[in-house]
Amino acid sequence: MAFLGRIFGFPGKLEPSELIYGATDKGVVRKSNEDFFSIDERKRLFIAADGMGGHNAGEVASLHATKILNQYFSEDLINEIRGNPELISAEMKGAVLYAHQKIMEMAGKEKRYRGMGCTIIVALIDETELHLCHVGDTRAYICKNTDLSLLTTDHSYVQSLVNKGDMTLEEARKSPIRNKITQAIGVPEKIKPEYTHYQLCKDDKLLLCSDGLWDMLPDDTIWKIMKKHKPAQEICKKLIEKAKTAGGKDNITVIVAYN
Repeated sequence: MAFLGRIFGFPGKLEPSELIYGATDKGVVRKSNEDFFSIDERKRLFIAADGMGGHNAGEVASLHATKILNQYFSEDLINEIRGNPELISAEMKGAVLYAHQKIMEMAGKEKRYRGMGCTIIVALIDETELHLCHVGDTRAYICKNTDLSLLTTDHSYVQSLVNKGDMTLEEARKSPIRNKITQAIGVPEKIKPEYTHYQLCKDDKLLLCSDGLWDMLPDDTIWKIMKKHKPAQEICKKLIEKAKTAGGKDNITVIVAYN
């Protein structure tokens, strides 16, 4: 089953999966939704993008970046690279750079698109190996029965201060500039997509999410919701509801996939 969308859940006659689901919501404060996500169960490919640029069409950047990456990873390409982590890493980083170039070209051709961009994360599951590539602060977590683990590192100004030892993680979380990112698709500066991989275990749950979720909810709250609720659809619904109750200051996107 493949799905590309911005609405809450799956449209039409498609039945939501018990094991894989995605949802997005504009939140409480924002007037529109600039997030976008893609799920392709057949390819085991998941993408989440968080648009930026406001009136400069952040939603256009997130939509097209997601489409570009979904098309880039054709079934033929995925079959070719499966089982080869080096090839997967190279293709994932290359794909994100390709999407970056295409979004920059779009922005250069139309004045109304200038300044648009998005953060993005791509996840590919190959047997029990999870492959991730991201730019910005759209995150990936693994939920186990015992804890929630963050698999990605934000490309943000506060994270760079944490890396240098100039700020603690708790200070970074509360900082008024915590959403200032250092890398994004479509920005004029050169980007360096970050790749990582993770060996999945039985009953692991993968969570991809925009900052509209993790900025509103502490990790412990996210973990408790993911542990308590079973169907992926229910987890997505509860996470979004909780983030909105906590303030819903930004668009909220979540994808949940059981191993």
